[in-house]
Amino acid sequence: MQPFVLLIVIASAAISISILVSYMATNTSFFPVRNLVQTEKNILSSSPTSSLFGSPTSSSEIRDARADVKPIQIYRTKIIPEIKDYYDILSARVQKVNDRLIFSMDLAGDANKNEKYETAYIWLLYYNTSNTGRSSPGHEQRIYTLIVPNFAPDSNFPLKGWYMVVFNNTANRYVLPLARISDMPKDKVQVFIDPSLIGNPSSFNYMTCVMVRVNSTFLNKAPDYLMDSAPDNDRFWREWFTR
Repeated sequence: MQPFVLLIVIASAAISISILVSYMATNTSFFPVRNLVQTEKNILSSSPTSSLFGSPTSSSEIRDARADVKPIQIYRTKIIPEIKDYYDILSARVQKVNDRLIFSMDLAGDANKNEKYETAYIWLLYYNTSNTGRSSPGHEQRIYTLIVPNFAPDSNFPLKGWYMVVFNNTANRYVLPLARISDMPKDKVQVFIDPSLIGNPSSFNYMTCVMVRVNSTFLNKAPDYLMDSAPDNDRFWREWFTR
């Protein structure tokens, strides 16, 4: 390989790596870490959720109304996204099939057609290590966030396409850094993970939402809009991202 060509390849790789590192460093705003002992426990315990229980094959589903998308501003901005069918959650599901977990959302439209912005599909998972549903000395509450963002091809974000991240809110660290994944099935977002990434719980509670980030120039902040959630709980997500 010619030195000049090699220099271009190295420079391109360095730019790509710097983009990923920059996004990972700033995007922790998607994963709030607060006082997990009391504040989050109160909010989570008062929020409707669905549970997945541990058998070799099991599933849990949350259903949501069609056409209930409503942009709720989380961070101040003058840009208001148009309502799109791929923001609309029809159902959210977690399935345990032998040695993997399958997370999926059925949508009213094709999320591969995302335009202009970053659209993120989020599962918030939490459980107590005692698996009894209550906290007690020696039993830790654990919170994880699975986020599947899509960066529109016509957006101003340096990243394009689909990615996946798993974040341990309790330990304030990534257990799966930002990873590129393939396009989604039509009208559905679906990913697979190893249960060890979330601590191998025998059961956990979860809730889901769709968030939109319209501003690509300032990532170190909360998402700009909540578009839909399942179960519907606008109050929870507003408090989760604004405190």
